Amino acid sequence: MVDSQQALYNGLKAEQIIGPDHHPYKLLTALKPTVLGQLWQAEDLSTSNSTLVSLHIIDPKLIRHSGFIDHLKKQVSLSKRLKHQYLADHYGIFKHRGGLVLIATERLDGLTLAQLLQSGAHKKLSRTQKEGLLIQLALALDSIHAKMASPHRSLSPEMVFINRQGGVRLTGYNLADSLECISDQLKEPASYLAYRAPECFHPEPLTPRVDIYAYAAIIYQLLSGKPPFRAQDDEASRVRIELKPLKMLTATQWQSLQSAFSTDPEERPATASKLIQSILQEEEETELPNVSKPDTPDHSLDDEGLTDTATGGHTFRNKLTALTTWRPSRPQIFGLGIFTAGMLVGAIATASILMLQQMRTNTALTTSLAEIENLRTQLEQQQADQQDAGNRYQSQIDDLKASLTARTKDVSSLETQLLKAQYPDADAKTLFTDQLTGGFKGPQMVIIPRGRFMMGDQQLIGDDNELPSHEVNIGYKFALARNEITFSDYDYYARATGQPLPDDNGWGRGNRPVVNVTWQQAKAYTQWLSDITGQPYRLPTEAEWEYVARAGSDTNYWWGEELEPERAVCGECGSPWDGKQTAPVGSFPANSWGIHDMSGNVDEWVEDCYQDSYIGAPVNGDARRDGSCEFRVMRGGSWFDIGRVIRSSSRYRHPADASKNTWGFRVALNLPEDTPDVSTLNEE
Repeated sequence: MVDSQQALYNGLKAEQIIGPDHHPYKLLTALKPTVLGQLWQAEDLSTSNSTLVSLHIIDPKLIRHSGFIDHLKKQVSLSKRLKHQYLADHYGIFKHRGGLVLIATERLDGLTLAQLLQSGAHKKLSRTQKEGLLIQLALALDSIHAKMASPHRSLSPEMVFINRQGGVRLTGYNLADSLECISDQLKEPASYLAYRAPECFHPEPLTPRVDIYAYAAIIYQLLSGKPPFRAQDDEASRVRIELKPLKMLTATQWQSLQSAFSTDPEERPATASKLIQSILQEEEETELPNVSKPDTPDHSLDDEGLTDTATGGHTFRNKLTALTTWRPSRPQIFGLGIFTAGMLVGAIATASILMLQQMRTNTALTTSLAEIENLRTQLEQQQADQQDAGNRYQSQIDDLKASLTARTKDVSSLETQLLKAQYPDADAKTLFTDQLTGGFKGPQMVIIPRGRFMMGDQQLIGDDNELPSHEVNIGYKFALARNEITFSDYDYYARATGQPLPDDNGWGRGNRPVVNVTWQQAKAYTQWLSDITGQPYRLPTEAEWEYVARAGSDTNYWWGEELEPERAVCGECGSPWDGKQTAPVGSFPANSWGIHDMSGNVDEWVEDCYQDSYIGAPVNGDARRDGSCEFRVMRGGSWFDIGRVIRSSSRYRHPADASKNTWGFRVALNLPEDTPDVSTLNEE
């Protein structure tokens, strides 16, 4: 198996289609390999408009190492949460049907700071270009520390990509765990080892100040052309090495840089922005040219390195005193123009503004950390309460088991009763079905109780689009389909209306969930169902969907915080269908409200237009109709996705006119307020 994967990996070529069936990519141009494998520029074929991305295709030799893929999945998951103009956007980790693993990021030109340094091209950078590069890197690091309150840990020139348009794109956050798993497979020690702070040699919690040490080492190397340390240097060597002062720095500037190499982390600058400002603010001042609107200078990256054609002097004191407020837009950045003095004019502010802004940032971060700690304490208390309740519940089950054993010797009957006690079937009282023409029955519907719930990621492990968590009030009656709409359901509609039958991928039709249907086709089905029954069938809203998926729980899944066997089908759920195909509907236990397959099997279309956060979202159960209605929300994850994607709060978006073999839907039904008691409805 490994040999076939290696052959596939070695044979990759331009124009080849790679990736999972539901998310294919076309390879375009091979770039210089990375520590993990091949790097390609590619086209994302799953989007309605052509989107260029970069694919990091993992060498199969690395995948065999224990824990490597798990660490890599975690690294990509965390990186997806980081959003900043100087951090590379991560889109996800995917598996090609041939077994190859690939990571998709925003398009990278392929040039890294390491390549500039190794080739000597950095010598052609102007002083201003070097300063701009370091400023962008500082802002990227500070954004990581503010968002995650943890260090990058893998910082090195190899992780710093440089795009012609936009400048720095920092990658590799938290990659150290993955690299440690494969250290024996690397031809040379991982590059980040040369930039490690002394405390990294001890088994103790690391703070963001390890990155300040690494960042200082990058500054030293970029200005001098030589790294201050080697990967093989141990802690004692790094402490003993006495770095030679850099001639291009004043005594005060050199002292500022040296402070970042302190063996005591607390003596280092608190942020990367503070460090670079302290180095640059002492530069000798010159007069700014007296021009009103100068022509935009040409800054481009030629075959040999960076070419700076900017004219006019600029003072470091004026141009670099407000790093935290400097946010140039990408369209304004030509080539690596942000590395030039011309693109730094917009950064003018006073040192006092920087200090005030930094104080506010630190205060906000401290407050956020306090809130997170408070939330963690609350969650721990809730878990303890749930554990106590679970123990009491188990005690009741044990009592019931003892009682039943005393009454009967029929073991099979006893197990049946215990199963019903542990997993009550809500369908017996709430299930009803509308009769269609020709004796065909509509979807089985379950009446949903009114209530309130917290919508969104409550464990703080999901994506940004699952935040902020907020309370929603479902104060009305509605019903939701017990199962995802099946091929049997959809084929009856298609034949009755002359619509084409969706492809079943050779998996079988009947009781399997229908796939390869667009949001528009799902809407057409609900409209037909409404017309033929006279009842207001529709797609569920996103809030209704999550309300039912949770079924009164506030955990990652309706059954608890972790994946469990015999609960769902996904890429790693432990079912016979994992990563291969859909399962027949109802193959796993229903949740406590009698609904099957809300986690996994197929992604489900819902009514809402997509927004990348819950800011401004309805709190009464209504669908969201603002935002990008070209994209509609999908919920629940599929047979292909990793376990994290099938959580109750996980959400994605896709074009309304697109379809895949992992996408399906289920229907909802409005109920009048005078709906009779469920006991009078048609039962199964």
